[in-house]
Amino acid sequence: MNIKVMKTLLWRETWEHRGLVWAPLITAAVIVLTALLSTSFTGSVRLDLDGKEQQLFAALATDFSHQRQMFAVWLGALVVPQLFVAMIVVVFYTLDSLYIERRDRSILFWKSMPVSDAETVGSKLATALLLVPLWAWLVSMLASLVVFAIVSVKLSGTPLAPLATFHLGAWLGLQLTMLQNVLVAALWYAPVAVYLLLISVSAKRSPFLWAILPPVLLVIFEDVTFNTNMIAGFIVNRLIGFFRELDLHISARDGDTSASVIQEIARSYEQLGTLDMLAKFDLWLGVALAVIGFFVVVRLRRWRDDA
Repeated sequence: MNIKVMKTLLWRETWEHRGLVWAPLITAAVIVLTALLSTSFTGSVRLDLDGKEQQLFAALATDFSHQRQMFAVWLGALVVPQLFVAMIVVVFYTLDSLYIERRDRSILFWKSMPVSDAETVGSKLATALLLVPLWAWLVSMLASLVVFAIVSVKLSGTPLAPLATFHLGAWLGLQLTMLQNVLVAALWYAPVAVYLLLISVSAKRSPFLWAILPPVLLVIFEDVTFNTNMIAGFIVNRLIGFFRELDLHISARDGDTSASVIQEIARSYEQLGTLDMLAKFDLWLGVALAVIGFFVVVRLRRWRDDA
């Protein structure tokens, strides 16, 4: 594969689909604006200890190990909205990318260029699974610094001051972990992206409808015929299984002590990474199916010239 050609194709994708670039930036701007206007600074981390918050943060003030963990967890929680929005944008991009070039007949121009179908489809898959998530990660990394600066100013001199301590080592470690998560997510969602590209290259009309209709009909058929929901469970797991693994929610109930909440913080910190998913059979089965589906999409693009 020609690296220079692939770089040009990737540039083409971001140029023709500007929403891929703007969506993470807009999401980051909303997060920063929320930090400016809100009095809650912990993202998806909610702490309600029925008046015992001061005891918790007094403990964190001297417990630097758990203080770093809390710092990493709440900054990590800011990345989740970025990845979720990126996933939504990628869904519409993959459904549109091969369909629109047949609809506006630009496929005839691109087929006249010295670029193979495999390189074209590969660039679209790389954009969906790597380029957009990596851009979202980079934007979230910079946004986290801005959010922290805002929070540190607002929390200075308050009982929440331990949250306003910047831990460089924890921040760098968090960014490396989130980068690993992006790569794991690329493997996990590879079969989904290829399925959407398959719909995009084959549908004559309404690719979004054709992407939704077959799974819905299969779910209904299974439920009516066998009174089971295995297909629905499989689809839900493939769509949100990654975010289930990336569990950054810290739950605190009435009656919980500061010690129990600190243990919950440690639990969430251990779940910042998703490398454990690499040991799952269904991840690699999905990758194998994605490879097969990729060659199917390439063949279909070679045959299809119009919508």
